[in-house]
Amino acid sequence: MEVIKELEKEFIKNKERFVQIGYNPQTKVYLYKRIFPRGAIVYEVFKRRINKRFNCISYPGGNAFGYWALTFPKYEQAKYYLDNGFIKPS
Repeated sequence: MEVIKELEKEFIKNKERFVQIGYNPQTKVYLYKRIFPRGAIVYEVFKRRINKRFNCISYPGGNAFGYWALTFPKYEQAKYYLDNGFIKPS
């Protein structure tokens, strides 16, 4: 069986910088810091999804947000989902 290619820890796409700042193996949730060219920062959390076609973990596209990926302006908000999975706070 082939080894699944993991996500890059840091990459640039469309002049935006993405930096992995967390992964929780219990919840299978990633946390990335997204830094825009002018310096604005948001935090993206998303479930680990294996792309069977390319044998890799996929970073979510725009249509995934709101379903298996979320964006937050504050680190603390994103950290909740990293720690607890996609269970909404009560």
